[in-house]
Amino acid sequence: MLKSSEMSLQVTVEGVIGGSVVLPCSAREPQLTTEDITVNWRYCDRLIVYEIIKGKVSVEGQQQTYKNRTESFPEKYLRGNFSLKLDDLQHSDAGKYQCYIIDESTIETVELRIKVPLQVLIVGYVGDSVVLPCSSELNTAEGITVNWRHNDSLKVYDIIKGKISVEEQDSANENRTESFPQAYKTGNFSLKLNKLQSYMYQFP
Repeated sequence: MLKSSEMSLQVTVEGVIGGSVVLPCSAREPQLTTEDITVNWRYCDRLIVYEIIKGKVSVEGQQQTYKNRTESFPEKYLRGNFSLKLDDLQHSDAGKYQCYIIDESTIETVELRIKVPLQVLIVGYVGDSVVLPCSSELNTAEGITVNWRHNDSLKVYDIIKGKISVEEQDSANENRTESFPQAYKTGNFSLKLNKLQSYMYQFP
């Protein structure tokens, strides 16, 4: 129960199945020392998701379903940023998360909504080229990372922090892929696939 002196805020964020999302949580004032920092993340006000105790991460009592899927940003603790990154999103992750900042008696509630990735059917002919569409609401390429995969595993094409990377590209796709760097700033990360073969590709 909240006391009259406590403050509660609520925000909503969205993520997609298999993706990652950052659940925001910040203190009203910068922290003086890491030893003063104790923050508890809970799901539905009871399940332990993540804890920061006296400035140190603790996952000892963490709910099993969150094992190896959570991380925070220790370098930002003293600035009052206790946001939580949740990876490999699942349908069951949807719901309300509470971030308790003990020193300030502050509770921030974050509602996570999970969306199913969009699927688009593209028809191409063996030997020809095709453009596989992918767009984002982000209007800047700075820091953006996009991964194209075949059947969720084989690496087709990567855009890492706004720069093309094909170092780990599957050999079957060598010299057959290209994107449109000039369109990254508009949120266009579509992939052109040349010399089509009898395979099906998907994003992400």
